[in-house]
Amino acid sequence: MQVANERGLHGSFLTGKIHNAIRMRYQDIQKKIDALASEERLAKPIVVAYGLMNAGKSFLMNMLTEHVDEEFFKTNDVRETVVNARHEGDTCVFLDTPGLDATDEDDEHAQRGAREGDIVLFVHQPQGELEAVELRFLEALFDTLAEHASSNIVVVLSKIDKEAPEKIGLIEGRIAQQCEQALGFAPRIFRVSGKRYQDGIRKGQAVLVAASGIEALAAHLRQAAGDVRAVRARKRDLKIDALLAQAGQGRRRAQEGRKTLQDTVTAGFAAFNEQAAQLRRHLDTSAAAFKKI
Repeated sequence: MQVANERGLHGSFLTGKIHNAIRMRYQDIQKKIDALASEERLAKPIVVAYGLMNAGKSFLMNMLTEHVDEEFFKTNDVRETVVNARHEGDTCVFLDTPGLDATDEDDEHAQRGAREGDIVLFVHQPQGELEAVELRFLEALFDTLAEHASSNIVVVLSKIDKEAPEKIGLIEGRIAQQCEQALGFAPRIFRVSGKRYQDGIRKGQAVLVAASGIEALAAHLRQAAGDVRAVRARKRDLKIDALLAQAGQGRRRAQEGRKTLQDTVTAGFAAFNEQAAQLRRHLDTSAAAFKKI
């Protein structure tokens, strides 16, 4: 009876221990799922401006963020942006990076920003086709964005007001060819003039605003940001599914482990009970022999 009670107590202890392990595992998985959901709600897509020094990145970002009269991103004809500058808008975070190919430190800052970005605006001042150094940076950018590169790299031809439309058209066609050869696809290309947009806003001239190309680019970014959120949501759901599957596997392993432990305990106590029975039989035999003396 005592052995049976000990077996019950020991079995209850093991069962309770397993239940506690399962509960702690589920709590940990629930925390991870809650963190994924919270991250999805808080995170905004990041739009990064990327390109050579004086390509017009900072001015473009000021226009896209409606800093028409008071600039947020510093602009100058000399090296101005030396670290990544960030502005949080209603739907996106805008990140301006130092000009490429100025210093190794600037390149590292810019590349770090590109790695952080969901959508990259590769800004090119259209005095001609892409330079060899620009193509190298685009190829590195392609490797960073991997399968999302074709939809999330946008080439922006800035300062189009400084060149004739015919020349801009030729440059755009040549850049599309260069990208096709170097990257395997031709990205979306937008022609913009920050100066036209600024003048149009200040003077209330809708024609200038429309001719600037800024609103068309902004509309594309809003659409792309929505696509980024959809991709993130799919990735989040896959992670949650994996966590739930992991929880199910953990539960099955715990149940199997509990049965194994119970079988081990039962077998152990069975052997103990057999030894106790043998001892009792021996004692009974010895007692009977003693009584005959």
